[in-house]
Amino acid sequence: MGLACILTYTSCSKEDVLDMFKRQSDQMSFNYLNETKPLAIASSNHWTVRSQSEWISVNPEEGSGDSQEQNIEVTVAHNKGDQRTGIITVSNGNKSYDVNIVQSAGHIVVERPTVASSFLVDQDITGAQVLIPYTKGAADDFVHVTASLQGPGADGLEIHDVADFQLSAGDGFIPVDLSGVTTTTGEIQIDLLVEIPSRSYTQNFTVKTRVKVDGGIDPLESPTVELIKVLPRLAVLDWGKYIKNSGVSRKFELELATTQYGPAIRRYANQVDWLSSTSIGTGNYFFDHNRFVFGDLEPGTTYWFRVVHKTINTLNLDSDMTYFQFTTPTENIGANVILYKDFDDFWFGGAPIYQAFAVQPTEAQLKTLDPTSSDVKATDYRTHSWNNNIASTFDGNLSPTNAPLLYNAYWDGAKYGSNFTDPNYAGWHGVNAFAATGAVRLAPAAGQGYLKTPKFENITGTADVLITVNTAPYYEPYHSWGEDGLRHYIIIEGDGTIVDGGPTMVSLDNSQQVTVECTSNVDPATNGPLYSTNRTTEHSVRVTGATSNTRLVVSTLPYNASAARVRIWLDDIKVEKL
Repeated sequence: MGLACILTYTSCSKEDVLDMFKRQSDQMSFNYLNETKPLAIASSNHWTVRSQSEWISVNPEEGSGDSQEQNIEVTVAHNKGDQRTGIITVSNGNKSYDVNIVQSAGHIVVERPTVASSFLVDQDITGAQVLIPYTKGAADDFVHVTASLQGPGADGLEIHDVADFQLSAGDGFIPVDLSGVTTTTGEIQIDLLVEIPSRSYTQNFTVKTRVKVDGGIDPLESPTVELIKVLPRLAVLDWGKYIKNSGVSRKFELELATTQYGPAIRRYANQVDWLSSTSIGTGNYFFDHNRFVFGDLEPGTTYWFRVVHKTINTLNLDSDMTYFQFTTPTENIGANVILYKDFDDFWFGGAPIYQAFAVQPTEAQLKTLDPTSSDVKATDYRTHSWNNNIASTFDGNLSPTNAPLLYNAYWDGAKYGSNFTDPNYAGWHGVNAFAATGAVRLAPAAGQGYLKTPKFENITGTADVLITVNTAPYYEPYHSWGEDGLRHYIIIEGDGTIVDGGPTMVSLDNSQQVTVECTSNVDPATNGPLYSTNRTTEHSVRVTGATSNTRLVVSTLPYNASAARVRIWLDDIKVEKL
């Protein structure tokens, strides 16, 4: 300093020269760990260093003033929280300086666990571990891990909880031990609850591995599932097209559950009909999607669909199970709706609108079963293509007399009875009305069919109403005749006058009958499906002067052997007061 004063001709007092006091820096940075760094000080007088934060310590805290540079050690304690700042003050009696100390955040981070991607059948996996990575641990952190195994591959295996595992300062792994001998191919789900009390840290993790066969026979590829349609009470699942004449297995085990690994609430494995001529491409028509429909679901509910591709030869094993989660939406029909029927509580008979297979009890079974029973819906009945016939639900084998439980469940039989010939009969009635999942087919191949709704008993006096129905012409993909006729009738029976037949009207035949026309679902170039699912056409008919004596009839055209077939699929009947 004195030399600087002389060279620059600066006015320096004797006191300035004798009171020299320097420090290396005004700020020091540290990571989150317990760390020590030097700070150089030079002073002509005795000096002291004091920390103003308990997590910062210095050594030594004082030194002699001989103008020589001296190092002090600044140490920060392990930081388990946010970034923090503190101050140390250096002083020589005449001058003092603050040195800012900044330490980075030290919140612990526990990463996603890792495990071997697979194990082999009959392998002793004792010694294998799930490793849970962590960063920014501290030596006084102790970890507890609660662990469990689920899934078909977990049979014969154990996972062991971890108690009071001491972490290392910095980064490392928490080992969770596995043991046992694998017995079954399939997925293993590992659920882990990691707790670090000193950090108030709790986190759940899920990792997966699987058990597979070593060489030789391999399992079939696991299906990849997508949701084609989900409604409050109906869901259609698809796992790809079936290649015509490929010879590949078309047999599956299908399950529906409310948790991923919980008990199945429905399970269907009887798929002999999927391998019939109607599905493998050797017959006149062909259903080209591996697709299944579940009806009578609960609105606003999460489900798990599980599917295994079953082998039919000795060249492969069954596939691993595929798990697919979906949630049905809630249902909001509307305050002004006086009648609504979407047929989604029908859980048997296939889904023609969506070209999906479904469970289909035989007519003998349907005559005696209670279709509302959870046990019945879970029974492994045969599954069937979606246009195979079952009897009409108003006559024949499935009439109210022969199948009263069926009639009561779906057509309000207990309320209306079944005296269809009574002129005052107010309930549902149909002729050649064939139930399916999510829809009703009207008419056989050679005949006419119709469905009558109950009378609009919720109307007081007279009212204007809007009637909407969704329909699609009957269609068997790739069959020689393809699609039935596009037209049908919407009829008002009793009081009321049709004042607007809607955009699909072909002709207003009289004040109570309108002919409407659907759009086609057929690709004329291939006679195959034009869309991945059939598209219904919405018909809107406005009626004035409706009363509690009014009812709706949806009818096919009369059958004429020289004309096109007249079958239609009927869905989503709604009557709404305007």
